[in-house]
Amino acid sequence: MGYVAFFTHWLLRTHYGFSTFSFDLGIFEQGVWLLSRFKDPFVTVRGLDLFGDHTSFILLLLVPFYWVSSSTSMLLIAQTVALGVAAVPAWLIARYKLRSEILALGVAVAYLAHPSVGLTNLENFHPDTFEIPLVFGVFYFMMQRRWIGYGLCVVALLAVKEDVPLMTFALGLYVAVRYDRRVGIATSVLSAAWLASILFMIFPALNGAGTLYAWRIPTAEFGGTGGLIKTAFLRPWELVSFALGPDKPWYVWQMSVPLAGLFLLAPGMALIALLPLLSNLLSTFWYQYHIEYHYGTLIVPVLVTAAIFGIARFRSHNMRTGLVALMTTAALCSAYLWGPVGRAPRTLADPASTRSATIRKAIELIPEDATVSAAYFTVPHLAHREHIYEFPVPWHARNWGDASQEGERLPRAELVDYVLVEEPMEPRFQEIVDSLDEEGFSSIFRGEGIVLLRREPG
Repeated sequence: MGYVAFFTHWLLRTHYGFSTFSFDLGIFEQGVWLLSRFKDPFVTVRGLDLFGDHTSFILLLLVPFYWVSSSTSMLLIAQTVALGVAAVPAWLIARYKLRSEILALGVAVAYLAHPSVGLTNLENFHPDTFEIPLVFGVFYFMMQRRWIGYGLCVVALLAVKEDVPLMTFALGLYVAVRYDRRVGIATSVLSAAWLASILFMIFPALNGAGTLYAWRIPTAEFGGTGGLIKTAFLRPWELVSFALGPDKPWYVWQMSVPLAGLFLLAPGMALIALLPLLSNLLSTFWYQYHIEYHYGTLIVPVLVTAAIFGIARFRSHNMRTGLVALMTTAALCSAYLWGPVGRAPRTLADPASTRSATIRKAIELIPEDATVSAAYFTVPHLAHREHIYEFPVPWHARNWGDASQEGERLPRAELVDYVLVEEPMEPRFQEIVDSLDEEGFSSIFRGEGIVLLRREPG
């Protein structure tokens, strides 16, 4: 409860201090709101169907909350609750394996203190955070051979994002070898089938182009996808060399040290996280191999559980106590060194600042049904509408759709009613703002660098 209360307070200050952004809170906020109003979930912030961008069908479970509240902080609260509540199944796993509630508490603290968890919590909103409690749930039911609960968690996990099958396929192999052959094979087959359906059916149907993020994996370096697979089997050292390029060993270090490397005591289980880890290490996308971002959500719970299983191999209570103490100490030290509240704490946004008050005044002048193009830090607060764009879209397409119209003026520009921006800005985008008077826009609010323009009728 302490974790949830602390991070909820922090996130709400961040949000209402206008330090949350279009990517990705604005995207998911508009998408879930559209679903709650039984509308086509085409997210104009991103220029894609909500599920054509990522197959985060788990978000459907949040739709009912939007029937009773219009708050734009709903997703942030849900994210914090998910990450905090995940400590409960982590504690249950540790209690079952270590036969001690005190040692289990130490493990739960180590999980919550892992810097990747806190940093992910503060990185706007991402459905990926729901993976952590579900992965712990999968392991909890697996070790007790409660296959109905296990199956429900696996299905829910697959509904979080398209990269989950990378983890659940390996999970199936582990279960087949260690617990139940039929359940394990079924898990791996389901994972492979779901991934294939996403790549060859769901994505093409919803975005017309298949996965939009294949560019992150440098297949060209190995002669295409086939060459990458061939290299993995015939010359794996080349793949490892690429995966351990600049910054990447440091990423592995920061993910490992908070758990004191104790997951290595259960290497079979730790390998369940191998494919998600490799996808991060092979990526050319900078964010994927830095713990400040949300790409460790399939990795952290696997490593925590592997550490529990590894510690449980020692029968001596004193040895278990020492190892848990080591892990907890390592996690707390890592939280101080790299976490959001450590030696370099993040500055809290101020909802009571003059700037925040000015932005709120401008937003209050915008009708709920208006079509708006707005600065990235205001989009999440304006996302409960059918048409909301991150300026300079739609006058200059950027990070929109499948990128085929990058830099172009979209026909949707003729439909925008309000433009909310902050000056000064990049000269090329300032030129767009300066030219809007020719399209019938006039300024109706200015203050603290915030400018609100309205298209006049006629």
